[in-house]
Amino acid sequence: MKNYLAIAFVLGIVLMFLSGCAKAPIETQEEPVEEQEPVKTTKKVTQPVEEEPVVEEEVAPARVPSKSIQELLQKHVGRIVSLRYMYQDATIKPEEWETWVKDNKMHVKLREMDNVRGDVYVDNIYLDLGTKKAVGYCERNVYRCADPNTPIDVSFGKYYRKPPIDWIEEVTYAEKETEETMQQRTVWKIFFTEGDKTTAMFVDTYYGVPVKVIEKSGGVTSDFIYEDIAFNTVDDVDLDHGFIQKAYN
Repeated sequence: MKNYLAIAFVLGIVLMFLSGCAKAPIETQEEPVEEQEPVKTTKKVTQPVEEEPVVEEEVAPARVPSKSIQELLQKHVGRIVSLRYMYQDATIKPEEWETWVKDNKMHVKLREMDNVRGDVYVDNIYLDLGTKKAVGYCERNVYRCADPNTPIDVSFGKYYRKPPIDWIEEVTYAEKETEETMQQRTVWKIFFTEGDKTTAMFVDTYYGVPVKVIEKSGGVTSDFIYEDIAFNTVDDVDLDHGFIQKAYN
């Protein structure tokens, strides 16, 4: 009996020793996570930009000439095929140039011969308004015109002067100022202004063609005069140089 007790005692001690040596479970302690303070996002409030109101510039309505002015400026259409007149302006005054105009041709007869170069003179100029070229001849029966049939190239711009009808084509607006008599014709004085330039025209009321034009610009006044106008009397032979048999001897 004692032996059993001793064995039981020994076994108890062994069991206690073994149980003490058993591996205790490892407790994992999680480190406390520090709570992050929420990031405060500041919402940027954009103030609406007040756009300045767009101010539309008022465009002045286009000026339209009166019905009577329009009719006056259209009277030449379909009625005039040619013009012959005496022309004068400040660049040739006191001379006057006899001028014939038809289609794209112009013939200018100078009152005085013009010295082109050296001993070369011209007194009649034939201009092509399409090509803007000009040819001169010395047609007078004088010693300076040794050969009246020799063509001489001359400057178109030197001898070209605007025909009266071309002034009408430049008018976009005009007002009537007076009614007058000029060169034994009834004319309307009409005028219009562009920038610092004012143009006055004395327009024949029957054919609708200016007989005089006055331009004022920068304090300078220029007169363009068309006298002794003959309508529809120009022949083709008036616009081309014809062979001259008689020459100065």
